[in-house]
Amino acid sequence: MNRSLIATYNTRNLTQCENAKKFFIFVCIATVGLILTKRHLRSSIHRLPSIASVPHPEMTVDDVMLSLQGDLPPTSVWESVQNTSSPAQSTASLEHLQAQYCMGDTLDVRVDMRDHSGRPKTHGGDFILARIHSPKLQASATGAVTDLRNGSYRVRFTLLWPGEVQVSVLLMHSSEAVQALWRSRQLNYNKITHKGNFVNGSKTETTECGFQLNASKSQCEYKDERDGESYACYTPPTLPCHSIDTMSSFNTPGSALTKEEASLLTGNNIGVKIKNKFGNVDVRKCSVIPYNKWRDCVERINPSISSGYFWRNQWSSLCCKTGSFFTLESIKSCLKGKKIFFMGDSTVRQWIEYLINIQKEFHSVLNSVKGISSIKFVNPKGEYSIQWKVHNYPWITAHKSKLSESSYISRDLDTIGAEGEDTVVVIGVGQHFRAYPLELFVRRLLSLRRAIQRLQARSPGTRIFIKLENTRELSSEPERFSDWHGHLQNLAQRKVFGDLEVGFVDAWEMTVAANTFVTHPNPTFIASEVAEFLSRLCHTPQDTSARPVS
Repeated sequence: MNRSLIATYNTRNLTQCENAKKFFIFVCIATVGLILTKRHLRSSIHRLPSIASVPHPEMTVDDVMLSLQGDLPPTSVWESVQNTSSPAQSTASLEHLQAQYCMGDTLDVRVDMRDHSGRPKTHGGDFILARIHSPKLQASATGAVTDLRNGSYRVRFTLLWPGEVQVSVLLMHSSEAVQALWRSRQLNYNKITHKGNFVNGSKTETTECGFQLNASKSQCEYKDERDGESYACYTPPTLPCHSIDTMSSFNTPGSALTKEEASLLTGNNIGVKIKNKFGNVDVRKCSVIPYNKWRDCVERINPSISSGYFWRNQWSSLCCKTGSFFTLESIKSCLKGKKIFFMGDSTVRQWIEYLINIQKEFHSVLNSVKGISSIKFVNPKGEYSIQWKVHNYPWITAHKSKLSESSYISRDLDTIGAEGEDTVVVIGVGQHFRAYPLELFVRRLLSLRRAIQRLQARSPGTRIFIKLENTRELSSEPERFSDWHGHLQNLAQRKVFGDLEVGFVDAWEMTVAANTFVTHPNPTFIASEVAEFLSRLCHTPQDTSARPVS
């Protein structure tokens, strides 16, 4: 099979929101407000058919891995760094040059890759991220990157605001670096060392834990028989297996990369801008269409179109109305009567921390301290509650995580009864899985898929959302934590959950648009993620004052 990485938003696989066939956006931001038009939607409804009426076939690890084959790097032989993709030698040029660009127009950019000697590349697989932005307006949006598999790429943008627009195309990793990352990732489970602490009274013993330990040594196995999730620790000298108390981890010294491969993943070779053969693009308001009521909230649009954009440093969704959910009044109105479960890693924990910080009337049922595995807050009048709980092992943290306070999300989902539409679940996993072979993450996703199906069967009204991974620091050891790993895991999440009745919050697109490479974005950015989530949860708000206008 011809394999090639299609970075950022694969126009073949990746979808931004649910339930649309063709979507064309014409936006006018004027004093009368934000103007949107659309060419054609598959459906005007905002909810997918009832899960009871939609058959969901069994899905296996092999099914998911096979679906990702087209996104894996090609196997190529290179003799030196001079043969690898060079951002300095490569260029980005405009296609279909127009005399005038209007809001709603499509802007196509062609990227031609060359190696360090200036020779054209003849195969794809480079990891490219692209965005348009207007710094003075604090506006930005992503572009959809299509790998033409011949050394060239097409990046498609939709022009969503008026003014001077800059185009930025970043070479995150050359195809040769991606090939090295993939080989290293699939090689073993040993990039992270986990230490289990066993406690009995005042006595403590520590042993190594992991997914694949030396089978010749005695082990304590901790396995969920139903879901097949398991890990093990070497048996402590004297204490029993059930006395395991906490676990911590650190990066295992060493690398599976050659010296030449490692050089491709140094800081000055990651996220480098490809030079443009054109200047900034002047976008005009060519016509004005009367602004009516906000259209119905939809879950999916054409993946080649952005699902939203930043304007004045706030996210504006093209799927649902986010503007009002930056105000405390609208947030409280949306949360009223609801029980919300946040489940996953610390990037989801940021959501509950944000909601707590802006609502001073919350009182803590369980105080938040560093390293804690769960947080629960209840509105003083008992109108709503929100809680967060960390996913189960693996965790990559120097802090000691208490195993008695953790459980698999699939098991936590099983504790939710038939509670109806006022029960909401948000799941966000991925960052702690990047350092392991992809099959491990896929197995966890499939366990979650089965649990979601069980929950929706007994409680069809329960709303479920998947928070996709966001980008992280470019300096985070790329062999273990590169955003290419996160990109691939997001594609896996789309595959595993895409046919279920769930909503996606695309934190990846938002962080790429904002050029934010931080594992834990600042509160201003988290406000936009939460606004996107609430706009899907409560999609008929009355307040329109917070919509960005020019």
